[in-house]
Amino acid sequence: MATHGTVYLVGAGPGGPDLLTRRGADLLAQADCVIYDRLVDPRIVALAASGCERIDVGKTVGDEGSTQHAINTLLVKKGRQYRTVVRLKGGDPLIFGRGTEELTALGRAKIRFEIVPGVSSVQAAGAYAGIPLTDRVLSSSVTIVTGQESATKSHSTVSWRAMARGSDTLVISMGRERLTAIVQELRQAGRAAATPIALVRWAGRPQQVVLTGTLATIESVLAKHPEFGSPVVTIIGDVVTLREQCQWWRQPPLAGRRIVVTRAEGDTSELVQRLEALGATCVEFPAIAVVPRRLGTKAEQALAAQLGAYDWVIFTSAHGVKAVMALLARQGKDTRAFGAAKVCAIGPKTTAVLEKVGITPDLVPPSAFSTRGVTAVFRKIPLSGAKVLIPRSSLTIGDALAQGLRGRGAVVSEIPLYDTILPEAPKQVLRQRLGDGPMDIVTFTSASTVRNFFLLLERAGFSPRQVLNGARIACIGPQTAAAAKQAGLAVHILPRRSWTIDGLVEALVAEGAKP
Repeated sequence: MATHGTVYLVGAGPGGPDLLTRRGADLLAQADCVIYDRLVDPRIVALAASGCERIDVGKTVGDEGSTQHAINTLLVKKGRQYRTVVRLKGGDPLIFGRGTEELTALGRAKIRFEIVPGVSSVQAAGAYAGIPLTDRVLSSSVTIVTGQESATKSHSTVSWRAMARGSDTLVISMGRERLTAIVQELRQAGRAAATPIALVRWAGRPQQVVLTGTLATIESVLAKHPEFGSPVVTIIGDVVTLREQCQWWRQPPLAGRRIVVTRAEGDTSELVQRLEALGATCVEFPAIAVVPRRLGTKAEQALAAQLGAYDWVIFTSAHGVKAVMALLARQGKDTRAFGAAKVCAIGPKTTAVLEKVGITPDLVPPSAFSTRGVTAVFRKIPLSGAKVLIPRSSLTIGDALAQGLRGRGAVVSEIPLYDTILPEAPKQVLRQRLGDGPMDIVTFTSASTVRNFFLLLERAGFSPRQVLNGARIACIGPQTAAAAKQAGLAVHILPRRSWTIDGLVEALVAEGAKP
């Protein structure tokens, strides 16, 4: 074949990144271009290398989206343009995924390709519903069939009469729209009315739902669940009865909840990771960009030299820790520059970053405290004449923390080592982030995220009130809640015991438990 790039047809699996193969993840990290389908989880697409071109060619039922011919042409074009192209397809690329058509187009164009298998929705449906597709007693054979044949066929090539008696277990992919007709054909062909049937919607995902019945009763079961639409995998056969003893999966507490998480641009969000593990669908919304400040060579040399002369260094955020360590590195110094200075860390994330660089804080206020309440922790510590350094954002200079410490007699030096600014967010980017679906909950973790959320939407021409329509507002603590109320928002969710990520997650789970 001619020397071009390589196109990898990668099976993305049925759900999140946890069911993506290691080979698939490695290829995404190297990709120059990723071409993906509608049902591929956004978290998997996010694994692509930075700067990678991402192209959505998704199609929905009844909407052709990008035509298959156009996708084939695109694959050939990108295969010639780039070294590594990943074609991400839901489930397994060669099980009802039009993989053959794409491989044929690449072969004709002499573009090199490879296939990376994935966990198919058929496999996931059986495993996550607790239904073995085979069993030594109940099922020695399985037939997998599509319920949605190609529109280019002049007539159906699926013989439901043969299917009715030809296999112990019948698994139908993409057949929700034709289920009534399929059940009728199977019964007319001799499949017993009492044959068990299971419908698995969103197999392997947090919002998975399973309905069971028999060929005779499944229509009445569905009538009670009008919202039960595609994507659905149907399992028919006696193996469905094994679900009673093999069922293991339980719906997580935040399943089905769409939560917007405002965060700093470029940060890995612990909150997102925690919420997704609990079943939520998270929409990440960078509302802050953190930009390091340079003080100038002489000022940085002086700070690095004098750091050990302070009695206390108080870090209010992980960004402050990173900024100080970067400054010390520029001056050829390390943590030894702290000398005898004691260190206070506000919040578990700040503590974790300090410990990562080898500093164990001397003081960590209780997690329920905000910066406003930190002065209370120092009540038993003599501060009169004490030299205190607070490396921080330029926006927080002179806040309640500094004022409170000065009121206790401390000599406080506030050094602005970084700025928190509004990130770039064009209208099309915001539209892509927010999507078309309604938001159940919007979380705010600082007053800045509240202000910037409104500013970003307004500058892009969106109405914040319309975007937030019906969404419940969650704030990490009272200062953030005050900013939200000042912006005209009603705060529905606020941690009771600790103003931390842990407290916010606990409050969100309690909210999710409400009917």
